[in-house]
Amino acid sequence: MVAALTVPESKERTLGECLAALKAKNGCVQEDELKIHKVTEDSYIEFLIELGTLNVALFSTGFDAGLDNDESIQGHQKNQVAEILSHLNEMIYEGGRQGLILMATQLENLSPQLYAQLFCQVRLMYDVVARAINYFVQREPDTLTAFSWRIDQKNISRTDFEDVFEKFSPALLQTMSISDPAARINEFDYSCMHRYYMSAPEHLQRIIGEKPREVLNIQKIIREDIQFLDSKDSSGIQVADLVVSGLRRCLRQQFKDNKQMSALLGQLMVQAQHNSSPLNLITFAADRQRIANETAQLIRIMIRKCKPMLLYGGVSERVFYKHVYLEPSEALRLPSLILVMVPTAFFSAIMLNNLRSHCSIAICFSLLYE
Repeated sequence: MVAALTVPESKERTLGECLAALKAKNGCVQEDELKIHKVTEDSYIEFLIELGTLNVALFSTGFDAGLDNDESIQGHQKNQVAEILSHLNEMIYEGGRQGLILMATQLENLSPQLYAQLFCQVRLMYDVVARAINYFVQREPDTLTAFSWRIDQKNISRTDFEDVFEKFSPALLQTMSISDPAARINEFDYSCMHRYYMSAPEHLQRIIGEKPREVLNIQKIIREDIQFLDSKDSSGIQVADLVVSGLRRCLRQQFKDNKQMSALLGQLMVQAQHNSSPLNLITFAADRQRIANETAQLIRIMIRKCKPMLLYGGVSERVFYKHVYLEPSEALRLPSLILVMVPTAFFSAIMLNNLRSHCSIAICFSLLYE
C-alpha cells in the first residue's frame, strides 16, 4: 500500500506540531521517528482527530499481496513491457528508439515487489493530480502555484527503483493526462496554476486523434520539485507513514474499534468519482476479485465519511453497492512517450519557466509492502 498526504503550505507548521504532540504522548524523542506499533490507540485517535481539523487530503492505492502473488505481478509486468516495445516503430529518431528500449529493460529488470510499488505509485500520483487539484482549487487555490513531492527513500543510496521511477512516471503520467484528462470544472478558477497548462504537442494530437486542446503539464508538476528523502528528515513523510500504517492496520481489522478508525481515516480522504471508494484498490490478477465483506464494510464507512469534492451543492447522492470489488489493472497504454519523443527545445521551454511562489502544496509519500 502506498499513500500520499497533500499538505498546503499554510498547514505545514501545524502538521509538525501534531506530530510533535503525538511523539510526546508516546515518550518518543522528537528527533527520532515514531512508528505506529509504538503508538497507543487512544493517542492515535486524538492524532487523527487533529489531522481532520487541517485542510490536508489523504490519497492511497493498495493491493492484496495474498491475492496478487509474484506470478500475477510478473505477468502484468511482462504485458507492460510488451506494450512499451510495441511503440518502437512510432519512434522517428534512433535516440527515441534506444530510450524506449532502455526504459523497457529497466522496467523488466525490476523485482515483482518493486514493479508493484512503481505501478501503485504511478496510479497514486495520477489520482493525486486528478483529485487534489479540483479539491484545493475551491478551498486554497493559491496553494496550487507550486508542487513539492517528498517521497520516502527506503535506502540511503539512490536505488535502481528511484532511477526508473523518475524516468518512467512523468512520461507515463503525461500520456495518461492527455488520453484520460482530469476533470476541469468551468466554474472553478484555475488561474493560480496557469503555468502548469500547455497545448497538447502536435504529434500527440495526431496519435490520440483530438482537436488541439489545453492539457496539464504533468512533466512539470512532477519534475519541478521532487525529492527522495530519509523519513527522519521529513515530518510530512513521517505523518504519511503513520497514516498509511493505520490504514493498513484498520483494513486488517487490527484495532480495537476498526469502524471508528475507518471513520477517522475516511475524513482525511476526498470523494472519488461516482462515489466509489476514495481508497484506490487494484489487483494484478486477470479476473475481478471480491473484497471480504468485513473489509468492504470498513471501506463503505470511508466512503460515507470522506470529504465532499464540491465545496457547495451539486454533490450527487451516494450510491452503495452490495459488494466492493478489486478492478483488474490492465497494462497502461503508451500511445506515445513524451520523455523520448519531444524535441529538446520543448523541455528547455518547460524547465526555464521554473518560477517559485510563496504558496505551495507538499505531497508526502509513504510505502508499505509485505
